[in-house]
Amino acid sequence: MYISDHANLCLRVLQYYHDHVLVEHLGQNKILGLIQRHYTWPNIYDDIQKFCKFCVTCMRSKPQCYRPYRSLQQLPIPEHPWNSISMDFIEKLPSSSGFNIILVIVDHLSKQAIFISTHNTITLVELACLFIIYVFSKYRVSSHITSDHGSEFVSHFFCSLGTALDMRLYFISRYHPEANDQVERTN
Repeated sequence: MYISDHANLCLRVLQYYHDHVLVEHLGQNKILGLIQRHYTWPNIYDDIQKFCKFCVTCMRSKPQCYRPYRSLQQLPIPEHPWNSISMDFIEKLPSSSGFNIILVIVDHLSKQAIFISTHNTITLVELACLFIIYVFSKYRVSSHITSDHGSEFVSHFFCSLGTALDMRLYFISRYHPEANDQVERTN
C-alpha cells in the first residue's frame, strides 16, 4: 500500500512496527523490511533512520564500536614562569619571505607568547635550534611541554630532547577547545 506524503500516517506506521511487542526495537534494516512488506512512501529509508536514531531504547541498547574514552586530566600547575609551556604550529599560511608556518610557544603561567616564523619542511634539528635560541637560552629549560601534534615528528623531537633535559611531554587532541583552558588527555 502506498502512503502519500502524509507525515502523521507515516509516523503511526513507524510507531506500530517499531514499538510492537513482538518486534520491539529490532533496528533500522529489519524494521524497513517489515514495513516494506505492506507499505511504502517517499523517503521511507530516511524516515526510518531518523526514527531509530532518536529512539532512546535503541540508542541505549546499541553496542559501543569504539574504545572507552579516558578521563580528562588537569595539566600540572606551573611553579614559575616558563616551567610549563605549550607549542603549536599555525599552518597553511601564504608564503612570506620563504616562511609559511608560525611556531607559537606560550608560557602557561604568564601567558607570554613567542611567535617564530618557519617553513613546512622544518627538520628535528631545526626545531631543536629554534627552541634553544628562542626559549631555553632566554628563559630556562621547561619541565612540561604541551603539544597537539602527536605525530612522529614532534614525538621523536621530544623523546630525544625530553629525556636528555628531563622534560615531560603532554599530548592533547587536535582542535580540542578545552586545551586552551589547560585541560588535556594524558598520552
